[in-house]
Amino acid sequence: MLTFQFKLFPNSSQHELLWSHANKLNWLYNYFLNQRIENFKNNIKISKSDQQKELVSLKETNPILNNIHSQVIQQVPLRLDRSYKNFFRRIKSKSTPGFPKFRSCRNFFGICYPQSGFKIQNNIFSTKVYGNIKFAKHRDIKGNIKQIYISNKNNKFFLNIITDATKSNSGIGEIGIDVGVKFLLTTNKGEKVKNRTDAKYYDKQIAFVQTKLTNLTKGSRRCKFLRKIIQRLYDAKVRKINDYQHKISYRFGSTYDTIYAEDLSIKTMSEGRYTNLNRSIRNTKLAQFIHFLSYKTNRLILVNPKNTSKTCNKCGKIHNIDLSVREIECECGNKYDRDENAAKNVYCLGQAILGHPEYIGSMTIQEALTFR
Repeated sequence: MLTFQFKLFPNSSQHELLWSHANKLNWLYNYFLNQRIENFKNNIKISKSDQQKELVSLKETNPILNNIHSQVIQQVPLRLDRSYKNFFRRIKSKSTPGFPKFRSCRNFFGICYPQSGFKIQNNIFSTKVYGNIKFAKHRDIKGNIKQIYISNKNNKFFLNIITDATKSNSGIGEIGIDVGVKFLLTTNKGEKVKNRTDAKYYDKQIAFVQTKLTNLTKGSRRCKFLRKIIQRLYDAKVRKINDYQHKISYRFGSTYDTIYAEDLSIKTMSEGRYTNLNRSIRNTKLAQFIHFLSYKTNRLILVNPKNTSKTCNKCGKIHNIDLSVREIECECGNKYDRDENAAKNVYCLGQAILGHPEYIGSMTIQEALTFR
């Protein structure tokens, strides 16, 4: 499955209608959620099919629901049912449960067309309800369209098209990478890809606007206006980082068949003593980059990151050095860049794990070096 996202350009009447229908779907979601909670208190079982059947009577009392496509409305109880299933799945896996919450009408409730009720011709998205809406078709849509989802972020509409196409990957070879703050990644072949500095720029702009909020009355027009500016700055910051990481992950994912990377705990890394370093680690979004690689390459192997940058790749000696030291000279005569050395160790660990899967999770770098 591939997802294509395009920006939608509805006119004023279509804009108002989309929000009106989204708010009604939002109300329907909260109605069904409250129904499930009350029935649980009274020991009454209710399923998604029961709630779907109730849609017939709800349409009679709510004229707006009659104007919304039937399959779009049926997605609401399905969406709630998935939330409940995810809640119970997280309980079984002993992770944070996260019970389904009532939704605010301030947030746009996505409009989903699962099978039919729409047409796409060139750069025109057409439905019986909303008419013809132009969208920015910046690339071709591959495969057969399976689902359409209309979303909204910062009052901008987006058309998300899900198709049955699969990503073709013609990559050959394998590579080990070390991800970091200054350099997004360093390979075992010595190639380095620098991180963008967009996050620092937008953080300064956000901090400047936030200082103007201190003396304003909460809820005033000026306060609301500045909060919208801050949200737009955050949005631009995220878009810049995501766009860059998508491009880099696509390049490496399509070039190499197998990528070895560290299984990092970003949350733990960003809770250190140094505030600026913690902020930089969060801004680089390393976990997201690894996630992008996971579905853009044929095979991603994650290895134990312990001592990958401290261990000499030639003799296996561990150097207890500070993080600020970027170049290491070992007693064996090997002088190396810290990041490149880590990438080489990751590469050795990944290859050793592939050849000896019984050592997954327990293999050390010294053991991996002996398998070379």
